[in-house]
Amino acid sequence: MKDLLGDGIGQGPIRLKGINLEVSSKCNLDCRSCFRRTFIGAGKNELMKLEWVQKLAPELKHLHSVDLTGWGEPLLNPEFGKILREIRRNFPGALSFTTNGVLMDENIINFILDAEVDTVNFSVDGSDSENYRASRGKSWDKVENAIRGLVKRKRNRGRGIPKVYASFLLRRDRLIDLYKFGEKMSQFLLNGIILQQMTGVCSRPDLEQVVYSGYYGEKFDDAKFLKEVRELKEELTYLQTIGPEQIFNERQGACGAFSLDHLFIKANGEASPCCVLGYPVLFLNRKKELRNPGLLIAGNIKEQSLEQIWDSEAANEFRKEMVEKGYADVCEDCIGLYLKRA
Repeated sequence: MKDLLGDGIGQGPIRLKGINLEVSSKCNLDCRSCFRRTFIGAGKNELMKLEWVQKLAPELKHLHSVDLTGWGEPLLNPEFGKILREIRRNFPGALSFTTNGVLMDENIINFILDAEVDTVNFSVDGSDSENYRASRGKSWDKVENAIRGLVKRKRNRGRGIPKVYASFLLRRDRLIDLYKFGEKMSQFLLNGIILQQMTGVCSRPDLEQVVYSGYYGEKFDDAKFLKEVRELKEELTYLQTIGPEQIFNERQGACGAFSLDHLFIKANGEASPCCVLGYPVLFLNRKKELRNPGLLIAGNIKEQSLEQIWDSEAANEFRKEMVEKGYADVCEDCIGLYLKRA
């Protein structure tokens, strides 16, 4: 596979190696901890058009990764299957996406397998209908059927891909269900689970649910929790357990969420260094004030190539600041600067 990976896009010392291509910023759920609840501007309910993907397709061969994940549900895009096919026709690298799974049916599963998607992650956050309902709603049966259906069809084809994961958003009131979640996902014959921190806190009640003491200065026994996670990983030897991220009181010298060789491309075509700088949303900052962290739009794939966007003045200035200072002024207060992936 390494021989097939491109050499990146751009003229400077840091070349573009990966993109998030948000094929939908619409969503069919209203999860209680979702960033979408604090949108204060346009761009929330858009669908990426196949023709835009076709326009940038010739450049995809230069990349290492394409992730069809954003702030919406990708399966809401009626051209999802065609988009998958167009990308894979031009791109041999790592192709992935995250979904809530509610809309996944036999046709979608065929699209995934035919396009040889490498990784599919289901946002689950529960182990049965009761605790799933508390965070995501009434669709547990559909999600369970989707996961089982994808795994079964993959095995029937004798394929090792896609690798299938399920994610669990860590909240203090949900930790009691964490081991049960791991056991349930192992019964689904998944490749692994992903433990995710609440890195976008949108309200005071949510702030009380974080499972880290760094950044916000909340009282929490990080050492005890991380010890319990290590014990969980040792018990769930049949699952790869990824995460959780570690969050500190001091900046870590770079962004722990998005690498500098990456772009986030919104469903309306606008490109930003990350998902937070691409959307007008409100988060609690370190002072626990609800504020907009700022916007940085470097270009739009409807009018520009990936190379033109990557080599734009705005994108270059952002990367220069990040390299020289460890942060850019537009994001100096962001929790991503205080985060390291486990």
